[in-house]
Amino acid sequence: MNNIADRYLLHAAFPLSMDNESKSTTEMICIANKKSVQEQQLLQALESSEQRYEIATKITNDGLWEWNLNSNQINYSSRWKSMLGCSNQEIKNSPVEWFARVHQADIEKLRRNLSACGQGDVSQFEMEYSLLHQDGNYRVMSCKCMAIRGTEGKIDRLVGCQTDITRHKQTEARLNYDINYDRLTRLPNRQLFIKNLQELSQIESSCLFGVLCLDLDRFKYINHNFGHQTGDCLLVKIVQKLKSCLRSGDLLARIGGDEFAILLAGFERADYPAEIASQIQQKFSAPIEVENRSILITTSIGIAPLTNINDLEHQESSYSLIEALQNAEIAMHQAKNKGKACSVVFESAAYLQSIAKFKSENELRAAIELEQFELHYQPIIKLADRQLVGFEALVRWQHPDKGMVAPGDFIPLAESTGLIIPIGWWVLRSACAQMVLWQQDRPKSKLAFISVNIAGKQFSQPYAGDIIAQILTETGLDPRCLKLEITESEIIENVNVVLSTAEKLKKLGVQLSMDDFGTGYSSLSYLHCLPVDTLKIDRSFVENIESNIHELELVKTIIKLAQVFNLDVVAEGIEREQQCDRLLELQCEYGQGYLFSKPLSLAEANNLLESVNN
Repeated sequence: MNNIADRYLLHAAFPLSMDNESKSTTEMICIANKKSVQEQQLLQALESSEQRYEIATKITNDGLWEWNLNSNQINYSSRWKSMLGCSNQEIKNSPVEWFARVHQADIEKLRRNLSACGQGDVSQFEMEYSLLHQDGNYRVMSCKCMAIRGTEGKIDRLVGCQTDITRHKQTEARLNYDINYDRLTRLPNRQLFIKNLQELSQIESSCLFGVLCLDLDRFKYINHNFGHQTGDCLLVKIVQKLKSCLRSGDLLARIGGDEFAILLAGFERADYPAEIASQIQQKFSAPIEVENRSILITTSIGIAPLTNINDLEHQESSYSLIEALQNAEIAMHQAKNKGKACSVVFESAAYLQSIAKFKSENELRAAIELEQFELHYQPIIKLADRQLVGFEALVRWQHPDKGMVAPGDFIPLAESTGLIIPIGWWVLRSACAQMVLWQQDRPKSKLAFISVNIAGKQFSQPYAGDIIAQILTETGLDPRCLKLEITESEIIENVNVVLSTAEKLKKLGVQLSMDDFGTGYSSLSYLHCLPVDTLKIDRSFVENIESNIHELELVKTIIKLAQVFNLDVVAEGIEREQQCDRLLELQCEYGQGYLFSKPLSLAEANNLLESVNN
């Protein structure tokens, strides 16, 4: 029985307020018997309580401890001792047994917390620390402590418990590692790299910084030809090469499948990032040995140099290094567009251009969904009698803010992004449907065909012929009234696919026209095998035909060539009567241009047809 319990039982048996001498012997005997019964009950209750405490310490997962501040002794539970791989006899009741095992990095914090709790500055605390296990390794513990005041209100005990959270911490560490690091290369990933950039941006420093972004050229072909295992081994070797070019303080991260980023800091010369990029390029000039194979892999590098964080123009400097990463990625894509295996330094003009392109691409996608396009129609004229024989359908973009946008301002973007395909099919379907309406409304019109430009990406699709046939069926247009124009360069680039599609269309009766004939270099070598019906002379040859002998002879040659192959000829860009007269002399039968009419809106085209019929 401890002292507190002894004092409690004594006080319970003989209260100070009782006047024993005033009682009779009989009363004293009765009181003594009564107190004896109470004492037995208290002893039983205390014994039961101690048994419950002992059971609790055995079944709980926590290690319990009680520090008597008066005697400076700590009672450690069996569970507390077993957490450290010790038996009851191996650990005494001294605080030294505890503090001697606490990791050096945690001991001062633990002492401060215990002192604050013992002096009443705080009533309780929680903290984590590492304790040395019997096996020589440290275990991570979560400790809770509470101050207990005695009868006089003074803190005389600290009681607490500790929980072994080592496995939890290990799991947490693995999860954090998986979140922040690439498993294959063990490099920081994009998320951790950006976090480091954000933290560094908050530090005032006059150091020079630079960000490099690298992309491995044609890496997907390595995986495709040799397998992903070889690709993974190659990536590990590449990381070794990259590290050999960097200092210990530089940060290398894998931010994508075959993309890496490097943060350079603390250099003195402004051209240092470009110098590192040059060293990396040299490293990649030699093949890499992987699984008994010599693989030559090149890299495209974008460089975003900075002066220093304090001198940046951005008011919110926390975004400066993040912008540097974005700028390096933009420069990296420019390097790939230049032909790969080179380095490009970011320039703000290129950044603004890329932003503008991105915005325009989004607007163009929205224009497709919202059907903001419309067709204009330029008349094709028989030169001898100025008779209207057909229209060329030309797409225009009715931009909600910019107004009418000409093809030259959005078709190149559409071609580079692949959006030309859905735009092109919309143009073809709309033109065919309009031609059918004209034929129905004006059955006696001499309008023979509608000419539609078709992009090479459309024409080279595997089922382009089937798509065109379906459009003709849906709109009800006679295939013989459709003339498809494809440029000479696009025919040459995709000649095999074009031939296959062209043969299907010729069986349907669709006419084909080679646009911009003469501007390429292989026209004659393909002309004999392509089932074209019409050659269109480019406007650049027509422009000075009446004064430039070379252009005149070239046009004459094209017309004679067409006659040999029994093809129609349409001259583009006719703006003056002298041009028209000279073309007639050369026996060019058809033409189009501002001399006859500009491209017309649908209403204007209807008016023209109305006047022709009248």
